[in-house]
Amino acid sequence: MITLLKGFFVVFALGIILIIACDEENTPGGEALTSIEGTQQADCPGCILRARIASAQPGETIIISPGIYTMTGGELVIDKDLNLVGAGPEATVIQAAVSWDLAVHRVIKITEGSVVSISGVTIRYGSETSTEVRMIPFHSEAVGMPSSGIEAMRAEFGGGIYNQGTLTISDSIVTENYAGGGGGIFNGAKITIENGSVSGNRSRGFGAGIFNGGIFQVSNTVIENNVGGSGAGLSNWGEAYVMSATFDGNRSKISGGGVYNHSIGVMTLDSSTVSHNESAIAGGINNWGRLRVINSTISNNTADYAAGIDNRGVLTLTNSTVTGNAALEGGGMVVRTMVSNAGASISDTILAGNTASQGPDCLGVIASLGHNLIGIDSGCEFIAGEGDSVGTAVRPVDAKLGSLQANGGPTATNALLPDSPAIDASAAGSCLSLDQRGVPRPRGDSCDIGSYER
Repeated sequence: MITLLKGFFVVFALGIILIIACDEENTPGGEALTSIEGTQQADCPGCILRARIASAQPGETIIISPGIYTMTGGELVIDKDLNLVGAGPEATVIQAAVSWDLAVHRVIKITEGSVVSISGVTIRYGSETSTEVRMIPFHSEAVGMPSSGIEAMRAEFGGGIYNQGTLTISDSIVTENYAGGGGGIFNGAKITIENGSVSGNRSRGFGAGIFNGGIFQVSNTVIENNVGGSGAGLSNWGEAYVMSATFDGNRSKISGGGVYNHSIGVMTLDSSTVSHNESAIAGGINNWGRLRVINSTISNNTADYAAGIDNRGVLTLTNSTVTGNAALEGGGMVVRTMVSNAGASISDTILAGNTASQGPDCLGVIASLGHNLIGIDSGCEFIAGEGDSVGTAVRPVDAKLGSLQANGGPTATNALLPDSPAIDASAAGSCLSLDQRGVPRPRGDSCDIGSYER
């Protein structure tokens, strides 16, 4: 059925609502669709995104026309199962204000129990600074706490998106939002991000890009240039699985420029790159909880202390590369035992080519599970295992790595140069079946050490 109304068309077919922009003159206070250039195009009820969401039936799909939708009437609340489909992040923009400095509320809130998907949009210019206290659930069975556990947080979270439902975001950009924590995105329930970007967001506290207090999955996504407190890229207080993601250029005033994993956090970093992040402590990653790093690259991060990784929890590195990180103390990785059963173990991993006046590649106790390459072991108590190659300050081991760059696959890597001692240096059958780029292992007589298979 096609219904013609004054100034706009709404097409209902197969559970899909199609919003087509009208041409009426904008009226004061309306949440109109505007052109990319900013001139007002429409303000009839059918063109207002808030009205279409309010009138939609649960489970319907709303196809949003290209344009800029400004939420002048407060945050856009989605309290039912819906699918929002934009025309692409460059074409369809949902914003809380006409510029980031004029925002007084967040952009989107997903309520508890709602199942929502958002694709093909940009979400920007939101700001959340309310101060009431709320109770936010987190899921932490893996660290011995009940899934119904409660963590008290302030409500000034989620400048771009505040999620308490089940949310999937794909092919979208979340940018230039601000909040006390979770400047771009706050998740208190379950969220999946695919093929997107979370960039240029800010916060006073944890997680300028993303704050996770629930279950979080991300793949093929760039988290970059976010600025805030601990975990400027991602602050994880729940369960997080990160696959083929890039954390780049994030800056923290405290710790964890790229990633902060709280003591109740359980996180896997798989086939991902953490690079060019900055912080006073832990330029790349600050781990207090349980963290697995698999087939990943930690490179070119900077800090006063622990440029690559600062571990105070339980950490394992497998087939990963930690190189090019620079600090005053602890260039590559620092391990400090702060909780019971804490520690770090590594296998098939390169920890070399980092710089610091003390402990260039490592500080603290690190246990080997075999076949690692350590450039300089001064400053750390490395418990060597089978097949390890360990250098000293007098005789360092040069891993002979290329610069961090695109070498195929969705994330940047440090390639092994032809004469690298890491080539074929692992035991047959002991390595992962694919490298960080998705290249099958082995390609020679045996697998290579690190995240890159030559």
